[in-house]
Amino acid sequence: MTPSIEPLGDSAAVVAWRSLDEASAGRAVQNATAHLSHDSIEGVIAVAPAFKSLTVYYQCGRLAWSEVEKWISDTLCSVPITLETTRRKLDIPVCYDSDFALDLTSVADAHDLNPDDVVRLHWNAIYVVQMLGFSPGFPYLAGLPSQLHTPRRASPRIQVPAGSVAIGGAQTGIYSCKSPGGWNVIGRTPVQLFDPQRDPPCLLRTGDVIRFVPIGRRQFDDFADRT
Repeated sequence: MTPSIEPLGDSAAVVAWRSLDEASAGRAVQNATAHLSHDSIEGVIAVAPAFKSLTVYYQCGRLAWSEVEKWISDTLCSVPITLETTRRKLDIPVCYDSDFALDLTSVADAHDLNPDDVVRLHWNAIYVVQMLGFSPGFPYLAGLPSQLHTPRRASPRIQVPAGSVAIGGAQTGIYSCKSPGGWNVIGRTPVQLFDPQRDPPCLLRTGDVIRFVPIGRRQFDDFADRT
């Protein structure tokens, strides 16, 4: 399917696959992002993927809209949406200890499960990073079992610790920085997802395949002490 290409202000273009289902749109976004980034032209600043669209940012003083639109169209015309790009596979350790799992009991109660069931269902799933956003390096992960789909909290917290693993609707996310947030926190990872001194600063990227590995509190503390 050919995506729509529309201007966003005078220095960006939105490429969207709105009529595709979530899985197909996700593959299309990932493939298009990879090709546009690889075949970039002078004046293009960045390609930012989202759920069913991506945004191309460019220097309007160097490129006209017609040039950008033609480059995007020509680049994507030969890219099949079903093409599988190479995906990184990463294991992320998570401690589901009660000190970290602030909303585990409420999530379990909402689905008539016990907390151990929630933990088992959560870490047994395979997730894909659909996009990064909200805060630097925060991953929106598809793949949450339907039994755990839980609305966001009615009252967001003023501060959620970095590393908190949480459920928001049909997705799982990881708070990459200490920040306000309204997702249901069920655990925490000692892995630092965002470090401005690191190159690149964000550990994860769109399309990564994520598996959560449960660890105990002692393992969490040992990992944290080493980093």
